[in-house]
Amino acid sequence: MREIVIVGGGYAGFYAAWGLEKRLGTAEARITVVDPRPYMTYQPFLPEVTAGSVEARHAAVSLRRHLRRARLIAGTVTAIRHADRTITVRPANGADYELRYDTIVVTAGAVTRTFPIPGLAQHAI
Repeated sequence: MREIVIVGGGYAGFYAAWGLEKRLGTAEARITVVDPRPYMTYQPFLPEVTAGSVEARHAAVSLRRHLRRARLIAGTVTAIRHADRTITVRPANGADYELRYDTIVVTAGAVTRTFPIPGLAQHAI
């Protein structure tokens, strides 16, 4: 059986796993999603949540509720070794361990970085 690992359970990772569940049979592949959070934030709803026209609970999509076949691991990936086709997972609780993969999908997202430029925080968006 093919091992498919998806790094990140945000928008791209969620939809990648959901699409693979629909297209692949249970005997074809095992899908694993690694993310520290058990939910995906549906970012298009965030302006409506801020405005109060949509409840915050509608912007948080439970991974477990929608990804019924995927194995969900609460943790972060700290290393990817393509030559060995393994990743190192740091779980929420416990010691780091390795997982093997045949296919890896990296959807870890991005983090906004503010550069140490004087006046940037006051004068930039």
